[in-house]
Amino acid sequence: MKKRLLLRILAFFFVLNGLFIPDFVAAGELGSATVGEKAANFTLKTVDGKSMNLADLRGKVVVVNFWTTWCDYCQEEIEELVKFSKDTKSSNVELLGVNVTASERSERGVIQFVNGLNLPFPIGLDVQGEVSRMYKIIGIPTTYIIDREGIVRKKILGPVTGDMLKHAISQL
Repeated sequence: MKKRLLLRILAFFFVLNGLFIPDFVAAGELGSATVGEKAANFTLKTVDGKSMNLADLRGKVVVVNFWTTWCDYCQEEIEELVKFSKDTKSSNVELLGVNVTASERSERGVIQFVNGLNLPFPIGLDVQGEVSRMYKIIGIPTTYIIDREGIVRKKILGPVTGDMLKHAISQL
């Protein structure tokens, strides 16, 4: 228990200093997060208790945004993500939010935070940090763009705007 607490404190320190590396466990990756390779599939419970599976969205362009509630940049980009989601709703583009719940104070706090925002896109809870490890998240926010065939086409470190995402998608 003390070791786990120490690792969480270290992770929190790394995140606060922009060095978040949730990969304390040697990972045998399932799939890839490398541009040009097939995206690692994942299934996460969403804040509304449903299930979100990346493979179910094959045939659509998928934007996956990794974030936390305490990240100022993540909060700044929320309005942009909401607008982008609404603007692209009818264009076969899906936005998925992945909360790096493993670095949050509590899952319940994340759910309350998200419910207060009334977001038009699903938010998955990465409670154990497994998806963050698969996608080699080294800082937040981080956004991936995955094409219709399930290939990672772009990785964006830092906050995004709707225009940035639209431009990246137009290049597919």
